[in-house]
Amino acid sequence: MLKCTCTEAGTAKANEEPLCTQPDEIGLVPIEQDPLIGETPQGTLQSWLTPNSLFYVRNHYSFPTPEETNSWSLVIDGHVSTQLELTLDDFRQFPKQTLPITMECAGNNRSDLQPRVPGNPFQNGAISTAIWGGVPLNEILAKVGIKSEAVEVLFEGLDSGSPEPGVDTEPYLRSLSLDMAGNPNVLLAYEMNGEPLSLEHGYPLRLIVPGWYGMASVKWLRRMTLITEKFHGFFQGERYIIEEKDGTSVPVTDIQVKSLISWPQPGMALSRDSHNISGLAWSGSGHINRVQVSHDGGETWNDAQLVGPRYEYAWQQWNYDWTPDSDGHHIIVARAEDEKGNVQPMDTHWNRLGYVINGVKPVCVNVS
Repeated sequence: MLKCTCTEAGTAKANEEPLCTQPDEIGLVPIEQDPLIGETPQGTLQSWLTPNSLFYVRNHYSFPTPEETNSWSLVIDGHVSTQLELTLDDFRQFPKQTLPITMECAGNNRSDLQPRVPGNPFQNGAISTAIWGGVPLNEILAKVGIKSEAVEVLFEGLDSGSPEPGVDTEPYLRSLSLDMAGNPNVLLAYEMNGEPLSLEHGYPLRLIVPGWYGMASVKWLRRMTLITEKFHGFFQGERYIIEEKDGTSVPVTDIQVKSLISWPQPGMALSRDSHNISGLAWSGSGHINRVQVSHDGGETWNDAQLVGPRYEYAWQQWNYDWTPDSDGHHIIVARAEDEKGNVQPMDTHWNRLGYVINGVKPVCVNVS
């Protein structure tokens, strides 16, 4: 059973956050300005589809310049039979595929970790869902012809900088194995919710890797290179890893099963009437099969109802009707289970870099 950890200060902070009752004034919760980083406000995490203006933003470097994006083309080279250079108009000549995909930053909920760790102090809001439109990556790879010695595809973004003091300037780089790159749902996307990508979300073209944390979905894609050895770079070896106690490290890849409570908000005062507890659940391993809700900190559990659209790579809405049986302080928690049997843990695995934070997050309310 979870113990209450809320404080008057924490409740006040939660109540001050802009909610969806003020849609004309709402915007991302700012984390940094350069590079631009902002999370989706807690109170707007109630809709299945996230408006583009409220979709969280996580960048490692500053935006590319207008000169770079205006003269843009994508080069596909390396160990290929035919090198290609494609413009955005070229991509629009391919049949467009659209997929609803939930994207979560690997550091989402980092502020929950105790003791605290360095990095962007995200709360719940480094997660959003959009319908992405573009061309399957495997179609482009089929056009160039992959040579037998190639083992990975290396993706390079237009953005560049020094990843930390003392490290030389370099572009943002990530790779995928040929098996993962061959997944027909991995997209080279130029649209987001039916609109052209905006600059902050990767215009002109970005990679979308469904089911993986957002660091894999390289923005402002400028080059894809077929390479013969596994890539090890700063953002794939020094970062986005989980360090184990024995000194080994495990790469951060697929999104772990998780849920959040959209309503009620922390610190709310509720009556003894019936209330609809609602939220969202997701997993990189497939559909959500079950969400359970507890109103006593995890001592007893009840099944919630899964509602709304159901897609392999998008989050699942859920509802649970609750009539409090007593006044006082109540600790509401939710936990999810996916179709492969993965169950959201009660506690998060603490790690030095603050990734994959998927333990249940209680919401405390007061009933009178």
